[in-house]
Amino acid sequence: MPKYDLLVDGERKARVDSEQKVRDWLVGYREEHAEDDPSAAHVQILWRGRFSWLTGGRLEPREQFLS
Repeated sequence: MPKYDLLVDGERKARVDSEQKVRDWLVGYREEHAEDDPSAAHVQILWRGRFSWLTGGRLEPREQFLS
């Protein structure tokens, strides 16, 4: 089961199943958007747990994945 949805301005762009894949995706995003969004401020990381279909998930701070 996927664990994270990666959103840009509220629209899902990717779904990944590990923290390392979130980090890898963010690195690629920051490289692509070095001119307009280098800090990935438009990215939201939504943790999708077992009951996310009911609760909607939980937003995770992107700073924990940018290190």
